[in-house]
Amino acid sequence: MAADAGPPVVVRPITTSAGKDAIAPAEAMTRALWEGQTSRHGGQAPTVPEALEAARAGIHLAAALVQWFVSGAVVRTP
Repeated sequence: MAADAGPPVVVRPITTSAGKDAIAPAEAMTRALWEGQTSRHGGQAPTVPEALEAARAGIHLAAALVQWFVSGAVVRTP
């Protein structure tokens, strides 16, 4: 993800140990989708072959992320 990708994101209900980054789980999930599902994100090269199991896992990751943003569990800060 680019450093200038927009405002910071905050994960509200997820608590972490002192000094831990609360956004790390959502960022890792997003990165896994972006880097692991290259055939679904046009313009990236090379495209890696994806098995049915990887596609299914990607759907679950994406659904969880969408739910977090829609519910307000993850929000962009102004």
